[in-house]
Amino acid sequence: MKPLPLVKPISLARHGIDRDHLSRGQDGDLQELWASGAKPVFEHRGSLLVAAGGLFISDPGMVPGEQTEIYLGRDDEGNRYIGVSLDDSGRSQLDTSLATSRARDATDLLTAPGEGIDSAEPVWMPLRQLAESLDDVQVSLACEIVGLGNWHRAHQFSPRTGQPTRPILGGWVRTDPGNGSEHFPRTDPAVIVLIINTDEDGVERVLLGNNAAWEVDRYSLLAGFVEPGETLEHAVIREVFEEAHVEVVDPKYLGSQPWPFPCSLMLGFSAEAPSLDFAADEAEIATLTWFTREELRAAIEHGTVRAPGLVSIAGQLLYSWLDNI
Repeated sequence: MKPLPLVKPISLARHGIDRDHLSRGQDGDLQELWASGAKPVFEHRGSLLVAAGGLFISDPGMVPGEQTEIYLGRDDEGNRYIGVSLDDSGRSQLDTSLATSRARDATDLLTAPGEGIDSAEPVWMPLRQLAESLDDVQVSLACEIVGLGNWHRAHQFSPRTGQPTRPILGGWVRTDPGNGSEHFPRTDPAVIVLIINTDEDGVERVLLGNNAAWEVDRYSLLAGFVEPGETLEHAVIREVFEEAHVEVVDPKYLGSQPWPFPCSLMLGFSAEAPSLDFAADEAEIATLTWFTREELRAAIEHGTVRAPGLVSIAGQLLYSWLDNI
């Protein structure tokens, strides 16, 4: 197997924010940060408010009350950002405010873009659709607020006492007011594996799987969560065998990418399969197929295989291999 280069930080792996942890403060009050000129960005259940080619940055006066606020950090120009994770009521309030503002301004929208990230007016879009359209600063902000918003929604009660928790430290910790216990954001590590077999003539093949929940023409790399008490390398070997009954060797780390859907960190690996033998588990993986580079390129070109796009590290690893001639 020809060695593969490390994956470059593209899509959701890009970074452009200093998280500025020393400015988070001790409690959940962000008034000093608001007073310093911090700008709000809005999230609701994994979707972000966008307009004019990027995240919609509003006046703080538009932020609805009683919402989860998280200090996201500052950019190279010193601009500070606070993520506002809205509940359903908060989104309704903000949407009403935006509609009222549009009616008051009576902006002429006849020739302005009306949908998508380039819309002249703010619209809600899921992060997966935005990842390749946002710049480095904004994709950093988006990953932070989506991941933290998911965590806050799922951890509003103490796992120790069942009592309601409240945000502190700029929204990066939740505390149980009764016993003082602190609870931190959760990140679930998951390995994703580029499985390569090299035959006696030096021809390489990649093993791709079709998930049982997908359309029959959609294929990707095998992946799974790291379990307690195992290394990343052991997780690679275990997951591949569980899903494909393929024994792999020599796992090599190639890069990582945040995947806040809801709270994963994808850790990309390659691994060598000495044999072409496999058996799909048929519970999670419906079918498996080996492809040479030529076979995979032809299948993608003819539309018989839908490969992952570059928004995910799966696509980044796969196309890195295709180009690694």
